[in-house]
Amino acid sequence: MKTECEAVFLFISELTGSFKAGSGTKEDKIQCGKTDYVNNSLHSLDLSSEKDKADLHENVWLKRLYKELDAYFEIPEGDKLARALSLDTESYRSSSFKWQVPIELDASASLLQITGLLLNDRRLMEMTNVIGDKLQDPWYLEGISRKQLKFALTPKLYGSSQSAESLWKKNRVNYTDEEVALVNKELSKGAFGLANAFKDFVINSCSPKPTMDIKIGSSEFTIYCNKFRNVGEKTKAYKIWDSISQRYNIILHTDTKKVPDLEQFRLFFQTLLIHHLDSEIMDKVASKVMNKYGWGIPVHDAIIVSPAAANDVRKWYGEELVKIHNNRENILSSYFKSIGITASANGLWQHIKSLVKPLEGDLELNMPLK
Repeated sequence: MKTECEAVFLFISELTGSFKAGSGTKEDKIQCGKTDYVNNSLHSLDLSSEKDKADLHENVWLKRLYKELDAYFEIPEGDKLARALSLDTESYRSSSFKWQVPIELDASASLLQITGLLLNDRRLMEMTNVIGDKLQDPWYLEGISRKQLKFALTPKLYGSSQSAESLWKKNRVNYTDEEVALVNKELSKGAFGLANAFKDFVINSCSPKPTMDIKIGSSEFTIYCNKFRNVGEKTKAYKIWDSISQRYNIILHTDTKKVPDLEQFRLFFQTLLIHHLDSEIMDKVASKVMNKYGWGIPVHDAIIVSPAAANDVRKWYGEELVKIHNNRENILSSYFKSIGITASANGLWQHIKSLVKPLEGDLELNMPLK
């Protein structure tokens, strides 16, 4: 039962934002959640602000979790002193407790996790908490806000060719010339740069076709090009009888001829690889959750579950990551073959591999689900 409570405390600190990534371990994050619970910590919201309205659900969630923890510890609701005493004496239940309020377990940037696993890059795995001692924020770069970094790099790492500056302008994010220079430096030399180079390799080296048989790991399926371009128009005349005028009228109908736009289609292949793997991971985890606990809601690379399931979910998620890491060479080689990356691209692939800072030894998991 203690591990279930700790899962709640971890989620509380995630909701409040009291734990600053990079500042400590899982145990430190649990302690932040405990402090939030004792102090009944909530966000100060201005409900005339649209942004604050969007965050209102976090306060609702926190209030419900605090109330449920009071029931768990069998103390008067909202009693700060009793809360502190229960935690000091570690008054965890030995008997089962039926949790009513779920928590969310969310991957630390599955895009970067999966890229790091496939390339065996230590930096990407550390920054997404697949490995390491402290808990990191994958979207941290000194001198750049988290919002700026995500708006600039998420589209790029999935296939956008736009610059960080263009993406910031598009999303109305303020920036300075110094911040542009910092992002460009990271893209040229850092871990994000490796992920970006890998994306460019996949997109530029694949050979798209209107219909393709894809293989990713043990999965095989067919995809169809969904991008088209117009190559001309064809007009056809139809003779229609008009019963009022008692004569035939000529009706002209013009069809626009479309053909698959394979150049636009190539932008899909990095997204295909990453999203197939992260959805496959969560599909397997969710299936196990349903079989054992009977309830769970997967949401992309996150899942909403009972605190009772949290420990198992983290274990099952980690097992899937280890499988990808162990099978990374086969996953990539079979995928590359299925999307038409040939031996002629070997020089470019060797360049990508030269950018990797490899993990030596076995994969020892930290906490890849927040």
